Amino acid sequence: MEDAGTTRIGVIMAGGIGERFWPVSRPDRPKQLLPLGPSSRTLLEDTVHRLGDLVDRKRLMVVTSRILREPIIDAGIPLDDDQIIAEPMKRNTLGAVAWATALALGRNGLSPEDATLAFIPADQYVGDIETFRADLGTALAAAEQLDALVTIGIEPTRPETGYGYIEVEDRIVEAPGVPGAKERLRPVERFREKPNAETAEEFFASGRFLWNGGMFLWRVSTFMAELEHADPEIADIVRRMTQAVSDGDEAGAERLFAELPNLSVDYALMEHSRRVLVVRAGFPWDDVGAWDAWRRVTDCDEQGNAMHGRPLLIDCDDCSVYNEPGQEQMFVAVVGMERVIVAVAEDGLLVAPLDRAQQVREVVRRLKQQRTSGGSEG
Repeated sequence: MEDAGTTRIGVIMAGGIGERFWPVSRPDRPKQLLPLGPSSRTLLEDTVHRLGDLVDRKRLMVVTSRILREPIIDAGIPLDDDQIIAEPMKRNTLGAVAWATALALGRNGLSPEDATLAFIPADQYVGDIETFRADLGTALAAAEQLDALVTIGIEPTRPETGYGYIEVEDRIVEAPGVPGAKERLRPVERFREKPNAETAEEFFASGRFLWNGGMFLWRVSTFMAELEHADPEIADIVRRMTQAVSDGDEAGAERLFAELPNLSVDYALMEHSRRVLVVRAGFPWDDVGAWDAWRRVTDCDEQGNAMHGRPLLIDCDDCSVYNEPGQEQMFVAVVGMERVIVAVAEDGLLVAPLDRAQQVREVVRRLKQQRTSGGSEG
């Protein structure tokens, strides 16, 4: 339950296109608008659903890019059009946080002391919704009662090189009014960038590190105080943007937005903050970032194959085979393969080893080069 006088606002970050899910994920239909989890809902719909009673549905915002705002509105998620907000331009996650903060305060006439924001990515898998809600309830209460920036840390299941890490202090946070604090809430020692394989093995073996799940929760007054400490110029831009929105001058706020640096909120704020806490997540989680992750989170057959669109697989093991919705008339068959990706869309076909799923982004880069040059590559 939120503090008396405090307004909780959920901000779903949905700005990415999902290049590593090429050819199925495209600029007009990014991965968050695809059913890439075990349910029939899209990733974005799943995120709206799992926030449940934590935040009133009318207090949810989706922050995305200008090119994606209309596709998200057309997707029919259960939010009003004015709850889908578009960043003026790309400014990484710092831009998403700053823009959502300015609009949440300015449009609703809220002071920084009266609003708590929860930033949740739209492209994640959560395997236990009730535990997720309980853990976020702990994080929200800690943010409101302890004046801290709070994040959610994921218990590692493997020495992963594709995620950032959070080093956790082995010290209990005294917070009798925060449910679950003794068991799950700890101070953050420091944030660590994506490691190489050897360092990831060390992190995994130590037990002191959690995956950075990219979820952030804080009272806006705490956020602004810590941002002022980390970078006074950025804090001043956010204050002026908020005032411009409050004055009805969103065009002026957009001009101010262009002055923001292109930084992640981790780098611009979290790594420099003096008061960061982490809730150790008790729910299964995955960052649905590429075809190998889709296989991990979807229901597989007895041979470990993940399938969508009713393809035919014969003597295959641990494969990811996805036939784009609407393309079922193109029959897909895969024979005698192990750990491969086969993804079929209207305007593209991908075949790749599963352990090279991260390199699919390179396909998108080269296709852009071809279109720009008008030539072809071997």
